[in-house]
Amino acid sequence: MSTDKKELDPRIKRTLHLIRDALISLMEEKGFEHITVRDITGRAEINRATFYLHYRDKYDLLDSIVNEMLSEFEAAFRLPDGFTAADFVTDDTPPDSFIRQFEHIAAHAAFYKVMLGPSGLPGFASRMEAIIRNSLYRRSTIAQPDDRQVAMPRDIIVRYVTSAHMGVLMYWLENDMHYSPKYMASELIRLHRLGSTHFFESP
Repeated sequence: MSTDKKELDPRIKRTLHLIRDALISLMEEKGFEHITVRDITGRAEINRATFYLHYRDKYDLLDSIVNEMLSEFEAAFRLPDGFTAADFVTDDTPPDSFIRQFEHIAAHAAFYKVMLGPSGLPGFASRMEAIIRNSLYRRSTIAQPDDRQVAMPRDIIVRYVTSAHMGVLMYWLENDMHYSPKYMASELIRLHRLGSTHFFESP
């Protein structure tokens, strides 16, 4: 029932945005399980028939939003085709993919704040982490494809870095994104490259 937004005219796109914004704001207020379709249509100021033109029920709506956002999140963090070890930066210049990731979250901050908060969808954070972990794993194999040349099991390194990466994203959201996406991307790449203990060592 969910509609491909690429084929929609501006009026329908606007309606879908109203529906989706209504769901997110209601989730923040009272949690998903307590929301009805009537609540959503009332908040979006549309009739129920319009809602059912696009979604079977509130679960279909939520699945559509989550899948679309995570697809965009993954695309933002994806390395370009043909990326090689020679393309990795060696200074603190943040990769474009790191900046895009923060820009994507900033553009959809209300959604991510709800989904990663106490009223969010169980398992959502795990799906985000899986996207980050898979991307970082691929980057690690490009940087050093030979497991025998890695100082410890690759899975342990990637899991550790993934947790730190996710923690920084959540910190930024929880603190109302005081820093710019480029600044956060720069600091995150420094953490990835140097490790956290480096910043607490005596000069």
